[in-house]
Amino acid sequence: MRGTPEEKSQKDVDPFERTPPRMEPDPDGPIAALWKLYDQSKVEPDAIRRRQLAWDMVKIHVEAGPFFMGTVSNTPQLVLAHKDLRNVPRRENLALGGFVNPWQHPSPAVYDPEAYFWANPDEHT
Repeated sequence: MRGTPEEKSQKDVDPFERTPPRMEPDPDGPIAALWKLYDQSKVEPDAIRRRQLAWDMVKIHVEAGPFFMGTVSNTPQLVLAHKDLRNVPRRENLALGGFVNPWQHPSPAVYDPEAYFWANPDEHT
């Protein structure tokens, strides 16, 4: 989306309501600096200079990071549940189709596993 005509298309929409959800980084922050260096590295013809730009990006990661750039969003996550276990969220029950193992989202704890139940409890004692 970055660098395309659609990049500025939803400026008047809440960042979390945009498709895909996104917001601009702080212009003086490390993400903006990483983006600037990355954009420079894509067009730099000199191999030594490209390598220096990469090292500059590594320095930002060490000093202010680490940072991760998502390349794919909302990919399915495999969740195994016994066929008799009920109240386990399914992909269609989740707003974004589920999460992909993010560190900030303690799955499955946030889905109230204490509310899971057996369809046939006598068979599982």
